[in-house]
Amino acid sequence: MSTGTKTEPRSDEDRRVTILDATWQLIAERGFHAVRISDIAKVCGTSTGTVHYYFPGKNDVLAEALKYCVDRAFARQSTQLRAIHNAHERLLKLIDMQLPRVGQVRDEWAIWLQYWAEATIRPEFRPAHNEYYARWQETVRRIVQRGQRQGIFRADADPQVVALRLTALTDGAAIQVLTGVPGMTIGTMRELLVDFVHQELVAGAR
Repeated sequence: MSTGTKTEPRSDEDRRVTILDATWQLIAERGFHAVRISDIAKVCGTSTGTVHYYFPGKNDVLAEALKYCVDRAFARQSTQLRAIHNAHERLLKLIDMQLPRVGQVRDEWAIWLQYWAEATIRPEFRPAHNEYYARWQETVRRIVQRGQRQGIFRADADPQVVALRLTALTDGAAIQVLTGVPGMTIGTMRELLVDFVHQELVAGAR
């Protein structure tokens, strides 16, 4: 990310979004607990008082930045998926969008992992965390149902079970990629997920 000073935006909402955008990128780069209000203010080209005006405490801005990042990722994902009619192609696109390549998606995965860590020890993070998980599983479930209606996925597959297993497999593989587990590359991760889709949904479909 760029750590240069940004031009301070004019409206309250612009300022708030600028703060959140800078904060989530700092979290991805440095870690949740290493980010200071002064770091955020410096990147935004504003004062610490301005950051506190919109977010009273450090935990407030950090927690909101995590949500902001995840919400933005979901919005981008939804827009791109809706443009694909074929359910199989749509699911493969979803898989490709989850691969933690260097850049924005990898940074978003860094945020997601830190969200998990915070939710493990801070119960107040869990409702939003569980809502995001439900949304992701619902996305997969709807794609599977769409493929069944289109006749390209197996009719006997349980969409809810497939969604649960595919999201869990994605998480496990991504963690291994991000932590540098030997033998687990982005290519290997993609092969695992595509093979799962083929075995569970495509093989034997009429």
